Amino acid sequence: MNNVGETVKEILKKSGKTQVDLCEMTGIKPAAMSKYLSGEKMPRTEILMKIADALDVSLYTLLGKDEERSVYEICRSALLARSGNEMTEEERKDLIKLILGD
Repeated sequence: MNNVGETVKEILKKSGKTQVDLCEMTGIKPAAMSKYLSGEKMPRTEILMKIADALDVSLYTLLGKDEERSVYEICRSALLARSGNEMTEEERKDLIKLILGD
């Protein structure tokens, strides 16, 4: 399974852009970008969003997730969380699984 860094490198290669280009587009320092692309460090959500925007891809693409399924899961999570006090134990477990990706 590809990590975020590998996915970003593949997208850069296909687009003809370089790591330097990505740093310039996002404002991320080269040393930090190098750690993200090598897999040494996982970028925070706001960094992932900057990278996704710069590469014109979805956050789900960077995370290697199926976008349709992920959107469904987010909507389902929101609905379950909305009725927090009314959730059954099974619904709470489902919500935890969705959030953790298990």
